[in-house]
Amino acid sequence: MLPLLAALMGCTTVDPGPNFVVPDEQFDADFFFCRIEPEILNAKKCGPGDPGVDGANSCHFNASAVSGMAIAAHPPIDCVDGKPVNRALIGAGSAAQGNLQAVSLVMSRDVATAPFLLRPTGQNHPRAIFGRDDPVVDLMRQWAAR
Repeated sequence: MLPLLAALMGCTTVDPGPNFVVPDEQFDADFFFCRIEPEILNAKKCGPGDPGVDGANSCHFNASAVSGMAIAAHPPIDCVDGKPVNRALIGAGSAAQGNLQAVSLVMSRDVATAPFLLRPTGQNHPRAIFGRDDPVVDLMRQWAAR
């Protein structure tokens, strides 16, 4: 036991090796397509921006204008009982699937630390899109728990 304890006390870092990969966090895709995309991304105009406030092509539909979370416009995904009706619209290579991947990269199980919450509430973002008391924050919490 003593040699093991001595060995552990001497180690302060762990080399993850040359092929270290942070695993992708998987969030509920159906919830994203049926709730997050329409009620946050579309309702808050994250892609095109607000024409009365934001400059032309300055928001998330323009990958060169944003430092992260570039998303694409696509037709709305019809849902019934929280499930997309036409899975072909959300398949690999689709704009919807790309949006899920882009948003998942800035989401966290701990919503309070997720850039998906922090940026649009005014941290390191051109302007605040919504406040921390907005109902969409509860929607983010629901998605994080799925």
